[in-house]
Amino acid sequence: MILSNKTVKKFIKGALYFTEEKGYLTPFRYTKAQLDHMAEKSYDYGWRARAKFSGGIRMELITDSQNISFDYKASDIHERSNTIDLFVDGVLSSVYKIEDKLKGTVHFSVPEGKKKITIYFPNESKLDIKKFSIDGKYKAIKEKSESVLIIGDSITQGAGPEISSASYLHSLTRKTGYNILGQGVGGYRYEARDLMKLDGFEPDKIIVFLGTNYYDEACLHTCGYDYKRGVADFYKRLSELYPSTKILSITPLWRNNNVDMKRLKWCIDTIKEECYKYPNISVVDGFMLVPNVDECFSDKVHPNAYGSELLATNLYKFMKKIKF
Repeated sequence: MILSNKTVKKFIKGALYFTEEKGYLTPFRYTKAQLDHMAEKSYDYGWRARAKFSGGIRMELITDSQNISFDYKASDIHERSNTIDLFVDGVLSSVYKIEDKLKGTVHFSVPEGKKKITIYFPNESKLDIKKFSIDGKYKAIKEKSESVLIIGDSITQGAGPEISSASYLHSLTRKTGYNILGQGVGGYRYEARDLMKLDGFEPDKIIVFLGTNYYDEACLHTCGYDYKRGVADFYKRLSELYPSTKILSITPLWRNNNVDMKRLKWCIDTIKEECYKYPNISVVDGFMLVPNVDECFSDKVHPNAYGSELLATNLYKFMKKIKF
């Protein structure tokens, strides 16, 4: 039984905006207004293309079907490993790799009986789907928990882990049950000009995980980016938009790719200094969330699957500790 795109939309979590073309349904983590804003020529950093990636998007439903399939089309612009992952009742069941198959059909065989199905979209490619088919009864899962917006860079987008579902964002969602919207873009930095209210999504809490990009002092001369001003303007604007919303800022993680550690620590102190000006903003030291060892990272910058799980676990512990 092929379900309509209207029905499939009810299964999709972590998306704000959808388009349909030639039968394909495409979910986006950003509103149309945000994507239109990113169409400006000033976005020559690859942010707009990555903003269309499906990192953080998943499908959830209850079904007794034993077969699930759909056609897909992945964008030509993609990065690193890309997978479509299936979880059955919270347990990883299957991984479909799309790196060399940008168009095709995914088929998942699942156990009999009623169960919760979660399908994670690829983190570093835009995914279009059509002809979503199951052979049993089904029911969408309604959001019952708090809504959380996470603004971040490639780590929030899902870069680093070997499979999509292993990102810290997805792991945090499984641990907390929160309705998490992940607006993470590879290479992104503190940009106040991009902040705007989200049509259709009012966050109960906001997490900001930025600062590891453009940290080098040379950026002020090579691309005109003033790190200190960028941080200050960002949190000023964010607090104006959400004056009473709880906000948690995660400072940059440890990195080991010829980093100027003195400069990185200055950046961390700069973030803390700005955040402490606002009573609704708390700060967690990123160095305390993931051990400072290469084995927790895929490329000395992005946490791998193990590092991402530690990041989500330790972040959740901190959130509970401060009652965030």
